Amino acid sequence: MTMNQAKATQYATGSNPLILMAAFPGEGHTNPLLVIAAYLVKKGYEVVFVTTEDFRNKVQEAGAEWVHTDNPMNNTTFQALLEAASLPIGPERFAAQIKAVFLETLPPRTLKMEEVLVQLQTRNPDRQIIVIEDVFNWSLFPFRHGRPQPQGFNAAPKSIGIGVAAFMMESQDTGPVSLGLPADATDSGRQRNAALQQLVERGPMKPMIDAWQQAMKDTGCTAILQTNIFRSCYTAHDFTLQLCSPSLEYNISDLPPSVEFAGVLPRKPAAPSFEYPLWWSEVERAQKNNQYRHVVFVSQGTVNMDYSELVLPTIEAFTKTEDILVVATLGSRGAQLPHGFVAPSNARVVDYMPYDIMLEYTDVFVSNGGYGALTHAVRNGVPIVLAGESEEKIEVTMRAIYAGLGVSLSTQRPSTDQIRLGVDRIFQDTKFKKAAMKLKHENDGMDALAAVERKVHALTL
Repeated sequence: MTMNQAKATQYATGSNPLILMAAFPGEGHTNPLLVIAAYLVKKGYEVVFVTTEDFRNKVQEAGAEWVHTDNPMNNTTFQALLEAASLPIGPERFAAQIKAVFLETLPPRTLKMEEVLVQLQTRNPDRQIIVIEDVFNWSLFPFRHGRPQPQGFNAAPKSIGIGVAAFMMESQDTGPVSLGLPADATDSGRQRNAALQQLVERGPMKPMIDAWQQAMKDTGCTAILQTNIFRSCYTAHDFTLQLCSPSLEYNISDLPPSVEFAGVLPRKPAAPSFEYPLWWSEVERAQKNNQYRHVVFVSQGTVNMDYSELVLPTIEAFTKTEDILVVATLGSRGAQLPHGFVAPSNARVVDYMPYDIMLEYTDVFVSNGGYGALTHAVRNGVPIVLAGESEEKIEVTMRAIYAGLGVSLSTQRPSTDQIRLGVDRIFQDTKFKKAAMKLKHENDGMDALAAVERKVHALTL
């Protein structure tokens, strides 16, 4: 990390605290924090963002200082994920993924957090540092559980956790994460929840719990927690803000006072350089002779590139429905459909399309259950059909059902008939659109970015 004399003077004379941001280096974890970084920069804060080379340009475009860190995902991680993928969908597979991705990679993330804290404190020993971290990055957690503080620090820096994925905190009112059970706060429901939590922690999730406790030991924690692994990452900060509105989550009775719902992030306008497809007027339905009554948008996100799971069957589901335009995004620039697949006349395919641009004109969103997809649907008031059963996606699906804007296809690989019936159900029952608009209005009345700044003010010494 280098800094010229002028920049050193700028940092030294800053009246605001210095904001240090960190997120696990994945699109769904990092991009929301980049939005927050850009907002805080515009508000006059100096922001330092620790992430991998992949996000360097985005960090700098946000106006923040980029600090390099190695990608914690290595060959060992990918091999472990391959082995996890061979397991049946459920708690054992979910636990194996959490273990490989977040827990076995925690020691180097903690070391990097300590290194950067020391370097920033050395720049100006009198300037406060506030950490804003994706809760699943977990790198500040050890400093709150016995790890010696970084050189120059008498206590862990004040911090704000940001919940960018499905809210997975254990509660007496909910079943274990990955089972996809509805909340149940009755006496019998709480007995069920406690019994199931104990069962999975001692059974299919035990390797994850063991890895969590080993990670605590490896990072110098002296207080080794025994249970509630996910609650621990939400409560590792002075404040934690979950990026959704209250109505999108179960109303649990044991929510810690430090955890709040901030609302989804605002819509992101198209970049000035964004080039709309030649067929965009069909999406806008601006032409007088436009034949399409409805627009169905389908995406599998930025990770799953097996288009046979959802994109292809969604395109095929409406081949004979001439008044529906299907738009598919492939989630990656330069991506293409399999060789030989011919899209029907009422389908348009694009390699990459920002959600907010497309959802403004979408009647139904078909998704494999990513949390970003759900929150973008909420922000735009669009009902959603979900085909997600793996990883945390079953929990995302359950939230969409709970909030009333979603239909579950109950499978990772739906047929064309299942997709068509799911979309038709939304068209035929206005309750889904009404629920989506209610959520949109709820979030319109919230301001997630201002909520983050308020917490920064509250923590400023």
